[in-house]
Amino acid sequence: MSSLSRHIGLFHLTMYGVGLILGAGIYVLIGEAAGFAGNALWISFILGAVVASFAGLSYSELTALFPRAAAEYVFVKEGFRSNFIGFLV
Repeated sequence: MSSLSRHIGLFHLTMYGVGLILGAGIYVLIGEAAGFAGNALWISFILGAVVASFAGLSYSELTALFPRAAAEYVFVKEGFRSNFIGFLV
């Protein structure tokens, strides 16, 4: 089994940084969530953690089933048997 290439270029590093910045938006919305949910905010966090856990478990199962690079592309391509639909993802 060949190993994956561990190379990251400027474009990929920039896109990774943009993804981190956009993903950090959840911390901005905590104040609004606290105003809406009040003292029950912790229930929202628990529900969010459960949903995220199911998503993580799904990814781990798919990764074990298709151990190749390109993650979502491979999952969709194998599921729909279409390179084009995989490309759209």
